[in-house]
Amino acid sequence: MFGSMELPGLIMLLVMLVLIGAGIAVGLFACVLAVVLVTLGVVSSSVALGFFTKRPATAVRAFLLQCGTLAGIPAGAVTAWIARAIMEKADASWMIAVYGGITGAFAGALLALLLDFIFRRTHAWIEARAKRDTPPD
Repeated sequence: MFGSMELPGLIMLLVMLVLIGAGIAVGLFACVLAVVLVTLGVVSSSVALGFFTKRPATAVRAFLLQCGTLAGIPAGAVTAWIARAIMEKADASWMIAVYGGITGAFAGALLALLLDFIFRRTHAWIEARAKRDTPPD
C-alpha cells in the first residue's frame, strides 16, 4: 500500500501538524494570560491609587487614563494601516503599526483625560445644582 519512502514522510507530516497545533494553542493561551494580567494590573493599580489618595475620583481618573491608553494602541495601529491603504504614500513596512500604536496611545490618553474633565465638570454642576435646590434647615 505505502512504499517504504512514503510512510516516514507521512509520519513526519503528522508530527509537524501536531507540533504546529500545539504551538498555536500555547500561543493563544499566552495571549489570553497576558490580557488577564494586564486587566488585573489596570484594575488593581487604579484601586491602589484610590486607597493611597483616599479619593475615589483619583481611582476613576487613573482607570480611565489607563484604559484609554491601552485601547488607543490597537485603534491607532489599525487607523494607521487604513490611512496607509487609502493614501498609498506611506512606507510599506511594519513600522507603520508602531507609529500608529504610539499615536493611538497618545490619542487614547487625551480622550481619557477629556472624558475625565467632562465627568468632573458634570459632577460639580450636579452638586452645585443639588445644593441650590435643597431648602435650608
